[in-house]
Amino acid sequence: MPDLVIGGRRAGVSRPWRAGVIALAMVGVALVVGWFIYRRSVSYDVPSGEVSGAVTSVQSAPGAAPALMYGTSSLTWVGGLPVLRLTGEAHAIGAAHGRLLAPWLPPVVAAAMPSIEHTINDDGVLGGTTHGMRLAWRWRFIDDGLVDQDRRMVAGIMRGAEASGVDLSFTDLVRAQAVLDVGVASPRTDEAEQKSLAQSLTVIGHQAQAPARVWVGRTFSLPGLDDGGDSAIPVVTIARPEGRIAWAGVSWPGQVGVVSGVNAQGIALMVNPVRTSDVRPTRTARPVALLARTVLEQAKTLDEAVKLIETTPTLGAAVIVVVDGTSGTWVLVERTPSKAIIERNPKSAALGDVLTTNALSSDPENDRARRMLASLHRVDRAAKLVRSPLPDVAAMAAVLRDQRAVDESVRPSGHRGVIDDGRAVHSLILDPASLELWVTDPRAGGRMRAFDLRHELRGEGDRAAPSADIPADPALDPDRLPNLVAARAALREARGALNAGDQERASEACARARVRAPVLPEALELEAMIAQASGDLAKARAAFQAWLDGGPDDPKGEERARAALAR
Repeated sequence: MPDLVIGGRRAGVSRPWRAGVIALAMVGVALVVGWFIYRRSVSYDVPSGEVSGAVTSVQSAPGAAPALMYGTSSLTWVGGLPVLRLTGEAHAIGAAHGRLLAPWLPPVVAAAMPSIEHTINDDGVLGGTTHGMRLAWRWRFIDDGLVDQDRRMVAGIMRGAEASGVDLSFTDLVRAQAVLDVGVASPRTDEAEQKSLAQSLTVIGHQAQAPARVWVGRTFSLPGLDDGGDSAIPVVTIARPEGRIAWAGVSWPGQVGVVSGVNAQGIALMVNPVRTSDVRPTRTARPVALLARTVLEQAKTLDEAVKLIETTPTLGAAVIVVVDGTSGTWVLVERTPSKAIIERNPKSAALGDVLTTNALSSDPENDRARRMLASLHRVDRAAKLVRSPLPDVAAMAAVLRDQRAVDESVRPSGHRGVIDDGRAVHSLILDPASLELWVTDPRAGGRMRAFDLRHELRGEGDRAAPSADIPADPALDPDRLPNLVAARAALREARGALNAGDQERASEACARARVRAPVLPEALELEAMIAQASGDLAKARAAFQAWLDGGPDDPKGEERARAALAR
């Protein structure tokens, strides 16, 4: 009856599902909007730029070595060392780098990926499924820490490599610039427990013939990369950036920063990466190696270099050695994301993988490194060897090739506590006053190739007139380095198998390593660990004892070994 009343309203049919549909639609819209916001937040904007022109082979004069040319940039080889000469603005420099070094870029980027991927764990039910999303979110601010010149260089490398038939992701290349700052050691490497991606040593030796001048000795290794740094071949870069100071450095393919370099003003920079508790990838700050390149491009004096380092927040932490070739003076700058400590009268002439000033040495991560890294013995040994002025550059070469302990005892080949542990991706000697540079050629048994940076950076002289090369040490076995490289590659395979629970395959790979380098300490240690995991305690005890007898080179492993032998 109410339905017949004039003006009455017909009762609607109840539709309880309508509210549910509307709610689901709103959730769907929110998810879509949230996804687009997320993608925008984690993506890196690629700077504009074009790459054009062909790569050609040019011989400047009869009898001269041919050069691979791209525009005004070139790639030549001095023995087994690639020498990259770059000119122009940032994108052009990056494009030339990408075109001329294209074949060597993918292995380096691939080796860095596990150090990036493992900054996120896969714990939890959805850990593996959401890994990529969480990784992108954690690394979302990395490109914000790069200045425009950095991003343009990286974009140039990407486009240059693509023009040479090599496809690389801009995201991967950007992240690779920060791997020294916030990356972690690959689980397959011997540095996984120590959390050390890079290890380095900088040695300052006064010249006996000219007390106001110094030699800078330098080794740099990447044992925490997935391939142990094998793909990071040493590249000598001589750069003439448009409107900036020319500089030279030694790095590896794909690296647009500097860890070992000097500019035309004689200002040298050596970056020793370290770990501190305030380092995290979610910070918006400049990667240390990129800051070092800017210092070389802008600083004309020691004070200008120090001020740039002091006033620029960094993504990672490092011990930075700044040397003024003109005066022979040098300064130690300990730079962390939150602090910069300057020491103008350093206590030691050798610096390595930990902070040493009173203000920063007690940092928890730094304290852990000081207790766990065998590489610190190298610093003590080097400081002892350069206590007195060095008679010539060959004496500094002998320091970098030293394989003894601090107490002069002989260590097995490849021992991680000696200066020459066979892991360096590059080693060099620099005279920042005369701008003479010697770089170790890994394909020539350790011979150090000479470069005349006065001509290269300042244009002095009609042509380059480098000093004599430093010959390889005749006392060293020429097969030593290839055997160590092959053995360590097998050990990485063994660790990967052991992590996966495959003791049989791990044992086989370790045996292959022992054949190539029978007394390599880390092979003995891993053999013991594999035997222990397999339940063969007698074999484990024997291997641990052999490792200890040769001089342990892993403080944490030494505790493990002594505990096993005490049972």
